[in-house]
Amino acid sequence: MFTLEVENTKGAVLELTSNENNFQVTNIEGLDPPNANINTSNYANTDGSSFNSSKITNRQIVITITLNGNVERNRLILYKYFKNKEWCKIHYRTELRDVFIEGYVQTFDVPQFVQKEVAQIAILCPDPYFKDLNEIVTSISKVIKRFTFPFSINVDEPIAFSDLDIEKVTNVVNDSESDTGLIINVTFLGTVNRLEIRNTDNGKNLIIEYQFRENDKLVINCNKGRKSVILTREAVEYNLVPQIKGKPTFFQLGIGDNHYSFLADDGKNDMLVDIRFKYYKVYLGV
Repeated sequence: MFTLEVENTKGAVLELTSNENNFQVTNIEGLDPPNANINTSNYANTDGSSFNSSKITNRQIVITITLNGNVERNRLILYKYFKNKEWCKIHYRTELRDVFIEGYVQTFDVPQFVQKEVAQIAILCPDPYFKDLNEIVTSISKVIKRFTFPFSINVDEPIAFSDLDIEKVTNVVNDSESDTGLIINVTFLGTVNRLEIRNTDNGKNLIIEYQFRENDKLVINCNKGRKSVILTREAVEYNLVPQIKGKPTFFQLGIGDNHYSFLADDGKNDMLVDIRFKYYKVYLGV
């Protein structure tokens, strides 16, 4: 069994399953892994070819729905959720997966002068991966908590609330079926003039030189097609892409282990920043 829901631009959600008196989902195409484009070059004097590159193409989802009950009313309801050229979010849930995917409505075909009206809706998804419903948040803070409850403190034997590990490297695990983008949220607890985030596996880094203040919020969006570096200070947003030193590196999480560390100034101010990675598990098919 499965559950299918659609969300429109207003945030309204319509469940299309468990409601067969009005809508009966009879088929969904596009749930399997999408096709890949493989680019090769032919050899001049021998058989075969050499591999150049490959990419996953857009996903197209086609939903077939039989209209029951008050057919005209239900058709107009579907119009509110599947508007041609507009964004929508498809929620799909089975026993093993609870995922969503975003796309844009290409076509909405529903012949009206027939005995039984059947709607066929095509949705193009530029990002072809299904995403797990629950977002993963991982802290790469260098502050190690030492103070927990219950506790007891002996006289003349103090207990540290936390330690600062300058050399700490955090392993961010991507348990997905593909590489995935992420959003990096940085909160500043004091004055910092230089922030470096580094992938210790390959040495790639992102360095931002700016006079950050206490309570500043920095959001680094590394998702393809949405890359940005936005500082929020006293409810005003600033574009900090020009403040990136050198060629910017917008990180992608590879499948499996990904090791990251950071420096605030020369490391002595590492305790003044809190850095959290936010990302989704992604799937090729459901």
